[in-house]
Amino acid sequence: MRRAGRWGGSALRVLALAVSIAGCSDSGPDAALHTGNPLRYLIGIDQLAAPNFTVFTAAAPVNASTLSSGDATAAAALSHDGLQSAARVEFQRIENFPTANGPLDIVATVERFSSVAGASTAYGAGTRRLDSRPGATPTSTGSLGDAAHAISIVKTTPGGFPAVEITIEWRVENLVNVIVARGRYGGTRLDDVLVLAARQTANETGLPAA
Repeated sequence: MRRAGRWGGSALRVLALAVSIAGCSDSGPDAALHTGNPLRYLIGIDQLAAPNFTVFTAAAPVNASTLSSGDATAAAALSHDGLQSAARVEFQRIENFPTANGPLDIVATVERFSSVAGASTAYGAGTRRLDSRPGATPTSTGSLGDAAHAISIVKTTPGGFPAVEITIEWRVENLVNVIVARGRYGGTRLDDVLVLAARQTANETGLPAA
């Protein structure tokens, strides 16, 4: 949603594998608002699919300015949409990059809004910003939460190897989630990130990941 990623470059088309997540079925737009601290919804290190990850940046609250990468207009929009609190965590692992499979860097964010309508507005604005990033290739996610969107961006590393950044943004009731994963192009895939998104969604819904 906001630019947790630091990469740019030429477009990449990634084939999406659908992950089916059961959503909340309460009636009414605000019938079952999530009220917990976003820290408790973030994916944990024991939920990562690949081994050898360590916590690079510990889970901690973040504000609208951080979420918007210092963009004052975007930060004001988040406040207008009813942002109540948010949290972020980053994991990294060291592997031989030219042969690494799976993500090497993962950044997960959860944003809690005061209403479903506010979260929906923020989600829509966030996905438009994702699509406007240089080199972004929009990619389908399959069924995930109440709404979901993904992009991929490719960049060549200083060593001359192609690297990919995949971002998924999705909404679960009044929560907006973002996971950014980076790794070797061809070794890091959208379905790797969808697994992580399913597990973070399960933290929010209390339902097992599909």
